[in-house]
Amino acid sequence: MLKYLASYAEPETHIAKKSVHSTEDKGRWQYCLIIPAYKESKAFYQRLTSSLLKQHAVLLVLVINQPDSLTSPHPDNSLLWQQLIDNTVEQNASDNVLLRSIPHTNSSLLLINRFNAGLRIPEKQGVGLARKMGADIALSLIDSGYVTHPWIYTTDADTHLPNNYFTALNSDTDIHRNALSAAATYSFKHLCDATSVGRATQLYEQRLRQYVDGLHSAGSPYAFQTIGSTIAISATHYAQVRGFPKRSGGEDFYLLNKLAKTGRINEVQEAVITIEARQSDRVPFGTGPAINKLLLEKNINQANIFYHPQIFVELKRWLEKTHLTQSSPLGELSLSTNTLKALSTLGAARAIGAARKVSTSASSYNKHIHTWFDAFKTLRFVHCLQEQAYPSVNTTDLTAALTGSVKTTV
Repeated sequence: MLKYLASYAEPETHIAKKSVHSTEDKGRWQYCLIIPAYKESKAFYQRLTSSLLKQHAVLLVLVINQPDSLTSPHPDNSLLWQQLIDNTVEQNASDNVLLRSIPHTNSSLLLINRFNAGLRIPEKQGVGLARKMGADIALSLIDSGYVTHPWIYTTDADTHLPNNYFTALNSDTDIHRNALSAAATYSFKHLCDATSVGRATQLYEQRLRQYVDGLHSAGSPYAFQTIGSTIAISATHYAQVRGFPKRSGGEDFYLLNKLAKTGRINEVQEAVITIEARQSDRVPFGTGPAINKLLLEKNINQANIFYHPQIFVELKRWLEKTHLTQSSPLGELSLSTNTLKALSTLGAARAIGAARKVSTSASSYNKHIHTWFDAFKTLRFVHCLQEQAYPSVNTTDLTAALTGSVKTTV
C-alpha cells in the first residue's frame, strides 16, 4: 500500500489525509463510501443520511466533477455543492477538499471539488479518475487506521443502497477475511416502470445478465458483472493493481479484469442494490448510452441486443481445450473455423508460444493462458464471433434459439 500511495495516488489523497489528521482520531469511521457525482441532485444524499449514514460511522467521499470540455461549472454541480455545504458542518478545509460533519450522525462528508475552473477532469479520464481519486483517499485512510474496515466501497448517485449494504459483506467471513478475495460485486436490479425508459432499461439489464450467465455456462473464470455502482474492493488488492484506470468509461470493467488476476471476485447475494432507470449522457458508453440507443428503436421488442447462444457454446469448447494447447497445435483441437478465426484475430498463437516458453508445469501453463485470455480477450472473442457468424438477436429469436427452434451447431 505504501508504495502505491507514494507513487500512484492522486494529489487529493494527501490533501484529504492532512485534513483528517488534524481533526479526527484514528478509528473514527467504520466504512468509506465513494460516489462520483456529475449533474446530480441531492436526492441520493438525502437517502443516505436517513439510512446508512445514520446506522454506521461512514466517511462519504463525494467527488463532484465535470469534464474540462465544459467552459463553466455545470449549474447542477454548483447547486449540489452549495446544498451540501448548507446541510453539513465544517470541520476542515484545504484547497479543493472539504471535510464536513453530518448532523445527527457519526458520519462525515469529504467533499472534493473537481468542477470549477482549473479543477475539471480531463475529458478522456472522466469517471475513472473521479473513482480513482475517491478510492485512493479511502486506501490512504484505511492504511493509516482512520477507516477500520479494509474494503473500499464505490457506487453512484442513481442507486438505492439496502440497509445491509455494509453488514452483508462484513458478515461474510469467506469474503471479508479471505486474503484471496480481491473484490465483491453486489446483486442488483433496475427500478423499471412501464415507460419507454423503464422498458429499455429492463431489456438492457436482461442483456447484462445474459452475458454473465453465458460466461458461467462456458466455464469462464471472468463470469461476473462489471457495474461500477455495485463494487467493493479489497484495499490490499486495489493497491496491487494500481487502482482504477483513468478512463471516461469502462473503468469498472478494466479494474475488475485486473483484480480477477490477483484473487477471487465474489458476489454478495444477501444485499441487493436498486438502480434507477433513467436516461443519461454522463459517460460515452455503458448503461446510459445503451438505453438512449434502444429508445431510438421503432419497436423495442424487436431490437437485436442479445448475444446468440451459440457464441457461448463455442466459448465453452475453447475453454475446455485451452490446457491442450501446451502440447498440441490449435488446428488439432477440433475447434470450429469461426473459433479459430477469432483466436487468430486475438493473437492466440503468439500467446500460446510465450506461455510454453515460461511454463514449468501444466498448472503454470494454464495460469498463463487464462491470464492472457482474460475478461477483455473474452469480450473480444465474443465480438469476433458476432461479426463472423452469430449476429445479435432479439427477444423472440433468443427464446427460439434457446428452445431449439432455431438451428445451432452443437
